[in-house]
Amino acid sequence: MPIQNPHAGAHYALDIGGSPVGSLKSISGLDMLADIALTSPGPGEMPGKHVANVHWTPGKATVGMGMGKGMYEWMKASFAQGASLASGTLATGDFNFKERSLLTFSDALLTAITLPRLDGSSKEPGAFEIEFAPERVRASAGDGSDIRGGVGSRQQPWLCSNFRFELGSLPCARVASIESFTWRCTPPAAAVFQPPPSTIEVPDLRVAISAADYDAWAQAAQRWFIDGNHLEGDEMSGMITLLAPDLQTPLGAIALGNVGFKRFSQLPSAGGGDALYRFTVDLYVERMSLQLLQYEG
Repeated sequence: MPIQNPHAGAHYALDIGGSPVGSLKSISGLDMLADIALTSPGPGEMPGKHVANVHWTPGKATVGMGMGKGMYEWMKASFAQGASLASGTLATGDFNFKERSLLTFSDALLTAITLPRLDGSSKEPGAFEIEFAPERVRASAGDGSDIRGGVGSRQQPWLCSNFRFELGSLPCARVASIESFTWRCTPPAAAVFQPPPSTIEVPDLRVAISAADYDAWAQAAQRWFIDGNHLEGDEMSGMITLLAPDLQTPLGAIALGNVGFKRFSQLPSAGGGDALYRFTVDLYVERMSLQLLQYEG
C-alpha cells in the first residue's frame, strides 16, 4: 500500500520497472537542485552568482521484505554485478489517494543498500534502506487515478532479531548481533551511468559473539594473524539468513564470499549490569549476494 505524509495528507506509491514496491515505509529525495557558481567580483564588490548546473537529488526509500519483484531484482542484480540500472515512477496522491503528480525516472543507478543492525534482543521490524541516482527525471501532473491500484507483494514478517549467522566451520550459534552495514556503488564523477561504475564498496562486518565460544574463535584468529594462515585459500564462506518469527523458516539470505579476519578483540567485555560477556570480531568480505525466497522460482 502507498505510504502517507502525515503533514500534508499526501500519499506516495513507488514502482520499479512497472512492478509496485510493496511494504514501502518511507520515501524522500528526488528534489530539483541547482549548483550555484560564483563570479569574481571587482574590488569592494559582492560576488555574482549564477546557475552552473541543474539536476535531481538522489532518491531514498525504506522497504520491507515484501518489496515487490522489481525492487528485489534491482537489488539482487546490484549485489551480483555492481552497476544496476532501473526505471520507475513515484506518484503522489492526495488524502483520497487520487494521483496529483508523477515523477518518472530512468536509468537510475542503485548506489547504496543498507541492512539494519541485527540483534537477538531487538524487537524492531527489519527493513532495507536504499539510495538511487537517476540519470533523468520528468515531472508531470497526475491523472487523478487511484494510486492504490498497484498492490505490491505481501509483506513477510521479519524482525531484526530473526537471523542466523554462519562462517566456515566456526561456532556461530551464539552470535548475538551484527552491526548495520551498507553496500555502495559510487557513480563516475561525470555522472554518466554506464557500466562499469567508478567504485564498488563491499562492507566489512562487525559481529558480537558470546564469550562461551571465545576459545574456538581465538584459536582461529591465532592461526590467521600469528601463524600466517591468511592467504586467499584460507578465506571463508559465510551466510546471513533472515528468518521468519518461528526462527526456523528462511525468508532470505545474504551469502558472503572470501571472508577473512580484519580485527579480533582479545578481551571479552560486558555491556554493564547483567549483560552477558561478549567479544567482537571485524571481518572483511569480498563478495555479497542477495536472495529473497518469495521471489525465487
